[in-house]
Amino acid sequence: MSRERSRSQAPATTSTVVPPDVHGFLEDNLLDWWVGEVLARLSLLQRQSVMADLASVRNVRNPSGIVMARVKQIANVTEMLSIFIDLNQIDRSVAEELWALTEEQQAAVMAPGIYIQNVRNTSVATRSRIRQVLNGNDAMGGPPRTSRAW
Repeated sequence: MSRERSRSQAPATTSTVVPPDVHGFLEDNLLDWWVGEVLARLSLLQRQSVMADLASVRNVRNPSGIVMARVKQIANVTEMLSIFIDLNQIDRSVAEELWALTEEQQAAVMAPGIYIQNVRNTSVATRSRIRQVLNGNDAMGGPPRTSRAW
């Protein structure tokens, strides 16, 4: 992408139609737009489970973070990687690099966040995360985490 991506605004093009129940959940709980994109990409059962378990997260400090923590509990790394690639519009060559990683490495690449924001090119940012993980660091270049990334 040629423009910086913002947390509060959806990009001009998104590939998913957010279902009405998800849209209502987003508005009721003051969630970031991209959380709806993640929820819309889950199976219907997974999505309903998350929304039922978290009927109201409006009064917490980071409601989007709470929802994403629950999503990580019900979706496996492979499902999350598919969402990561689609949501961030990762180009084919970088997506292939991601799929070639182990599940632990894939989880480490996604650990800083499922939605890459405030970058000019999400594929370049993802490739940087991959290189950091392959070099034994966390995805942002720090020392590797001792606990499981996912």
